[in-house]
Amino acid sequence: MSQPFSLKDKRVLITGGASGIGLGVCERFLREGARVLVVDLKAPPQAVLDAGAIFQAADVSNREQVLDAFKVAEERIGKLHVLVHNAGKPGRNDHLTDSDEAILDGVVALNFYGTYYLLKYGPRHMHDGGSIITTASVAGLQQNEGFFDYSATKAALISMTKTAAVELGLRGIRCNAVAPGPVRTPMLPPTHVLNTLAKHLSALGRIAEVDDLVGVYHFLASDESKYISGQTLVVDGGRLAGFRKEVLERLGARDSSVGQASA
Repeated sequence: MSQPFSLKDKRVLITGGASGIGLGVCERFLREGARVLVVDLKAPPQAVLDAGAIFQAADVSNREQVLDAFKVAEERIGKLHVLVHNAGKPGRNDHLTDSDEAILDGVVALNFYGTYYLLKYGPRHMHDGGSIITTASVAGLQQNEGFFDYSATKAALISMTKTAAVELGLRGIRCNAVAPGPVRTPMLPPTHVLNTLAKHLSALGRIAEVDDLVGVYHFLASDESKYISGQTLVVDGGRLAGFRKEVLERLGARDSSVGQASA
């Protein structure tokens, strides 16, 4: 009988596994005995390769490169038990009315088409009873100024993941999305305002670290989650739950001071 939450000998493909959340998930899965193939534009740290990960360079917005990555995965580690789709990128924080179509095309190519290709072609390389985990964002659930392209594509990712859950259910393949709030990763520059605001916006009073996320992916990849499918697990430190009184008072005081200054 396998140990609870065991990932031992599971065959896993992780996109965007060279940095950030994807790297953290890769490191956790390797420690738990999984066989991992990392798909990214650049190789993960040497320590990850030394631990047994296999690297396949690919742009997941390119259909042929995605097909090649799945072929390599099946040749090198075998038919997959778990597919983690973490590759994605933000836009340029433009207003919708000021947006650049070339920037939008890039975001859609990776966040939308990358997800589409992984969900379209991945299942044929998976065992029945497997797990597909996509990385969404709270931006796909709550729209903020300047994030229209990122929010729209992450909302689409959530929608496609739910559709996959319905369509793959009779194979026992469960499909779920993880929706992080702000996380300290290379995608969030140290100077970004969310690094400061996270301690006010989240109920837990701090920005997330990658280690705060990896356990959720571990759970969804394990057989302990075998009856969870079509869900979006929000991991935002309570951000979407609401704001503390002190935050609301601070916002109210700021609004009052602005009103007095303009009077």
